[in-house]
Amino acid sequence: METEAGVTLKNKLKKIIIITSALSLIFVLIVCKEFSEKKRKDKAYEHESKSMVIATLAQLLRADLKCNDNRGNEKIIEKSKNLTRIVEQDIYDYIEGKKYSLYNYTIIEDENTQKYIDIFNDNMQHIRISKKDSNGNFTPAKTISEEEGLDEFKEIKDLDELIKYMYKKTENGAYYIYALEFIGSDNYDFKGKIIYERDGIENIIYEDRDIRIWDLFSKICKDYQ
Repeated sequence: METEAGVTLKNKLKKIIIITSALSLIFVLIVCKEFSEKKRKDKAYEHESKSMVIATLAQLLRADLKCNDNRGNEKIIEKSKNLTRIVEQDIYDYIEGKKYSLYNYTIIEDENTQKYIDIFNDNMQHIRISKKDSNGNFTPAKTISEEEGLDEFKEIKDLDELIKYMYKKTENGAYYIYALEFIGSDNYDFKGKIIYERDGIENIIYEDRDIRIWDLFSKICKDYQ
């Protein structure tokens, strides 16, 4: 027959085991939660990297953006809105747990999409960059691709090809769409000429002012005189 002291000891041991088990479970749950949150953030940041390319390109093409998730939710972001900011907010809400799934983004083509692609093609093929050296002399003109370290440019036929092109990366790991953000300059202090060259005839578009990706989709540089 157990003594009173023995029963008391057993009860204490049971309490210790229960408390230890509870603390261990809490610890495991905390670790699992942190791991789950890290995976959630990693997934979101990877998704953001690609989604922002699509959102930025939609803005350049003045196109609406279609959003779908794996729960069957769908919405349209109109071109008149700040597409990149809305996409950023969607992904931030997912990280914060306000949304349970990430959207996939699709550019909605319209009657103007091909027009902007054609403007981009023409500018990429014919614009040249001539910088000033330390002595103030103009350097030999380069194509945009040469200046930014991109593959030789080949005409882009449609939206699918344009998306694939913008998803390509430079040797430094930057998507082409961001490499073209400020052409010939990493800041606002560009010294040189932006030239449109065709059939041996050159027209100066800008001097001591860089050209940007928005210009490539907007300005019909072949009409400059």
